[in-house]
Amino acid sequence: MKYLYPHNEFGFLLPVAIVLLFIVSGILLYFVTSYVSQVNIYEMLESHYKSATINEMRN
Repeated sequence: MKYLYPHNEFGFLLPVAIVLLFIVSGILLYFVTSYVSQVNIYEMLESHYKSATINEMRN
């Protein structure tokens, strides 16, 4: 049992792993910010329609 883990002679595995980490974290960040933006839009619309409904009920 010479090597327990795969042996990398050329040293390209670490840069590939770092690039993959940045790509995956960038995609995850994009989806999280998109979700937060949609939630903020829904909350803004909800408060707008609540105030419009209250104004209609007062009149």
